[in-house]
Amino acid sequence: MASSKNLTTNTAQNFILKGFNSIQIGLYMLLGVYVVNAAILGFIADSNPLGMLSIEIIESICMFMVVLVAFFSMFAVFFSSRRAARKAGIAVWNATSKKQFGLYAIAVILGIFLLSLAKNTAVNYATPFFLGYLGLVMALFNTQRKKPYDLLVAICLLLAVVVFVIPSYWYSSLLILGGSFFVYGIANRK
Repeated sequence: MASSKNLTTNTAQNFILKGFNSIQIGLYMLLGVYVVNAAILGFIADSNPLGMLSIEIIESICMFMVVLVAFFSMFAVFFSSRRAARKAGIAVWNATSKKQFGLYAIAVILGIFLLSLAKNTAVNYATPFFLGYLGLVMALFNTQRKKPYDLLVAICLLLAVVVFVIPSYWYSSLLILGGSFFVYGIANRK
């Protein structure tokens, strides 16, 4: 890939959740939740080959899907922002972007570690923890203070409370969250 040497530098944050990358994140969430639910239902069914696996392997499949969704989401924001910055003729990496990307990577790694601890402590609290943590991380990275973005954060936190009260609602709440990322992307296509 050839890189342009005539890019101007900027001081703005380049990695922003909007448009197509939000649609991609919503699709990744929907696919990830579907695979996790299918693995759990396959484990429960007697006629399914997944029923022969141990619970540790099913937990590993579920955590692997969470890691895949997190990294694919990170890459979606990165490549979308890089493409937009290149079209605008500005450099992608500046001090603000490096700091934000590093903090986001640390937040994802810390979240995965804490999620695995929550899963090992009490499996019913893994999804509320994930939703609450995602809402808090998104609130911290909302530097532009957009109202639709705040609504997405509120949906995360509200669903965390709902799943904490009704643990069997985890699948539906994650589907709702994936759909809300999808709708947010359609509403913010610029």
